[in-house]
Amino acid sequence: MSDISMNASQDGPGARLVRHRDLRRWAKAADFRLVAPVLDDDAALLRGDFVQLVLRSGLQLHATDVWDLHDLETQAVQEPGLTFSLFLEGGVTAHVGERAFAMGRRDGTSGPIEAVVVARARREMFRRVSACGTHIRKVTVTVSPQWLEESGLDTIEDHRGVLAFSRSHLASLRWTPSARLVSLVEQILKPPPYAPLMRNLYVESRTLDIVGEALNAVAHADIAAQDRTAAAMLRPKDYARVRAVCEFVDAHLDDAVTLDTVARHVGMSVSTLQRVFRAARGTTVVDHIRARKLERAREALERDGVSVNEAAFIAGYANPANFATAFKRTFGVPPRHFRARL
Repeated sequence: MSDISMNASQDGPGARLVRHRDLRRWAKAADFRLVAPVLDDDAALLRGDFVQLVLRSGLQLHATDVWDLHDLETQAVQEPGLTFSLFLEGGVTAHVGERAFAMGRRDGTSGPIEAVVVARARREMFRRVSACGTHIRKVTVTVSPQWLEESGLDTIEDHRGVLAFSRSHLASLRWTPSARLVSLVEQILKPPPYAPLMRNLYVESRTLDIVGEALNAVAHADIAAQDRTAAAMLRPKDYARVRAVCEFVDAHLDDAVTLDTVARHVGMSVSTLQRVFRAARGTTVVDHIRARKLERAREALERDGVSVNEAAFIAGYANPANFATAFKRTFGVPPRHFRARL
C-alpha cells in the first residue's frame, strides 16, 4: 500500500494548501499539467485535504475535501480501467477523451447525490474544469482491467456484464448511492486519528466496500433504472417515512424488529412499506436491518477487538458460522480479517 499523500502542506495553523508543485509531484506518472491559469510552482491551487493512495495493485483511491483557489483547468493521462466517483459537495466538469461528464453539482443547487462510473478501455486524456471558491468533497476509486479480470466476476452469472461494460470505451452509468455508500465516503474523508498503517487499512476496507456496491450497480443497471423511475414517483412524505424507518431501525438494533412493528411505527401497511422503502433506498427493509447489524458488528471488531463469537451476538446470529458466512458475503472477507488488524 503506497501513501502518496494524505494531506496538503501546512502553511500556518489550520491552513492546508496544495501547491502547483505538489500536484506536479503527486501526478508525475500521469503527465499532469496545469492548463489555466498560468501560475508558478509555488502557487497555491487548493486549500484542504488531498488524499492519493495506491491501496494495492490495480486499486487506487483519490479523496478530496478542498476549496478551489482559482478557476482551474488541469489535464492528465488516465490509464484503462473503471473509475467510480461520488461527490458529496461541489462539482466539476470532467472531459475524458472527447466526452464531457458533469460530476456533482456545479451550480450549488441541492438535490439527490449521484454516483458516476466511467469505463476506459484505453488510455485517454482527462481534463478537469472547476470554479474558484468551489468546495469539493468527493471520493474517486479506480480499478484496473487486470484487477477486474482477476476478481472472478466472470464466474458470477449476474455480474458478467460488468466486464463487458468495462471494455466499452467511455461507457458511463449514474445511480443514486445508498446511505451506506455515502457513509463510507464520509468515513474515508474523516478517518479516525489512527497511526498511518491503521489509517490506511481503515481506508482500504471502506474503499473495497465502495467498489463492491459500485460493481453491483453496474451489474444491475436495468434494475437500478427501474428503481429510479419508482423513486421519482415518491412524495416528500414517503421520503420522510423512509427516514423514520431508518431511525427506528437504528434505535432498535438490539430488538427483534419485525416488518409489522416497523410498518405500525410509520403508519403504513407492510406492502406499502416494502414498496416505498425499496423505491427510495434500493433495498428491502429486512436487508437494511441485516446490513445495519452486520455493520455494527464490523465496527465492534475493528474498534473494540471483540471476538468473532461476540460479533455474531451483536449482529443477532446465534450460530457464529452462519454469521461468518453472512459477513463474508457482505464485506468480501471473513470477520477475523478485521479483528486481526488491531
